[in-house]
Amino acid sequence: MSQDKCLILGFGSDALSDDGLPVRLVSDLKSILDPEKFLFGTSPLGGLELLELLKDLNQAILIDTQLTGRRKPGTISVFTPGNFEETFHLSSQHDLSFLDTLRLAKEMEIQMPSDIRIFAIEIVENKRLSFEFSEEIQSKYSIILSEIRSNIA
Repeated sequence: MSQDKCLILGFGSDALSDDGLPVRLVSDLKSILDPEKFLFGTSPLGGLELLELLKDLNQAILIDTQLTGRRKPGTISVFTPGNFEETFHLSSQHDLSFLDTLRLAKEMEIQMPSDIRIFAIEIVENKRLSFEFSEEIQSKYSIILSEIRSNIA
């Protein structure tokens, strides 16, 4: 991968309703952002997978979902490693957490991005088998896309 480009990486499964929101966002961002400046990818997993996905990059934007119940559906929270809150795919109970993965990379002297931003979007549900978003997320999709695009630019 090119070190001078920023990787935009979305997590989730488009077959699990709102869980697929980051996957669709990355697909739409790929069609509207400058490919000279950005790389695009998706992954169903965080954890150790991040070592391979992020190594040797200078900058990364990670898009994931949250279901905290503290925010309205569609609310976007922006985190860095310094103020990270758990998200679905970056905080798996079945793999290393996001912060543990960064610590491991440091111990193993694997170069990770010095600039990482995490966009966490509050969703309604993520366990229903469906290629459709919940009504609340679908009705706010264009606003979510626009807000993330503005934050990236």
